[in-house]
Amino acid sequence: MSLVSHLEEFRKRLVACIICFFAAVLICLGQAAWLTERLMDKAQGFQFVYIAPTELVLSYVRLALTGGVSLACPVMLYQIWGFIRPGLTRRERQSCFVILTFGILLFLIGAAFAFEIVLPITLLFFAGMNAGQTISPMVSIESYISFVSTTLVTFGIVFELPVVVIMLTRIGLLNPAMLRKNRKYVILAVFVLAAFITPPDVTSQILVAFPMLFLFEISLLLSRILFRKRLKREMQVNGQEAGDV
Repeated sequence: MSLVSHLEEFRKRLVACIICFFAAVLICLGQAAWLTERLMDKAQGFQFVYIAPTELVLSYVRLALTGGVSLACPVMLYQIWGFIRPGLTRRERQSCFVILTFGILLFLIGAAFAFEIVLPITLLFFAGMNAGQTISPMVSIESYISFVSTTLVTFGIVFELPVVVIMLTRIGLLNPAMLRKNRKYVILAVFVLAAFITPPDVTSQILVAFPMLFLFEISLLLSRILFRKRLKREMQVNGQEAGDV
C-alpha cells in the first residue's frame, strides 16, 4: 500500500473509533442516573451529597465518559488490530491476537473482582472506622465515582501481570529465575497491600491477596514455558549456524 492509502485507511478507522466512542458515551449518559445508583448500592453506611450546583451533572458526564471508553474499547482495539494486521507476519499476528484477547479478558476480570469483592470490603472498612464517633460519613458523589473508577482501573491493570510477564520474557528482559528470586518480596507486598485496603481480619486479607498471588504464580509458570521455548529456539539456530560452518 502507498502512503496515501495508509493515511486513508488510518482516517477511516479513526473516524469509526470516534463515532463508536461518542455513541457509547451517549448510551451511558442516558443511563448515568441508573449507573450512579448501582454504584451507590455498594457503599452501605455512607451518605452522598453534591457540594456544587454542577457537581452531579459533571459526575454523570464523567461516568458516561468512563463507561463510553469501556464500551467502545473492544471496537477501538479491533480497528487498531485491523490497521496493523497487514504489516505483521503470520506468527506475529497469532501472538498479538492471543496477547490482545488475553489482556482484555484479564482486565475485565480484574475490574469485576474489584467491583464485586474489593470495593464492598474496602468501603465497609472505611465506614466502620467511624463507629461510635460523631462524624457522619458524608461523601461527595464526584469523589466517590472517582474512587470507584480508580479502584476498577487499578485492579484491571494489576490483573494484566501475566501479559506483561509474557511480553518481557519474549523480548528477553525477564526470566523465571528473576521471578523466583523476588517471589518473597512479591508475597510481602501483596499482603501489605491487602492489609491496607481491607478490614483487619484474616479472611478479608486472604480474599483480596490470594487472586493476586495466583496471578503471580501463573505469570511465573508462563515465563518458565516461554523461556524454555526461547532457549530451545536459540539452540536450534546456533546448531544450524554451526552446521553451516
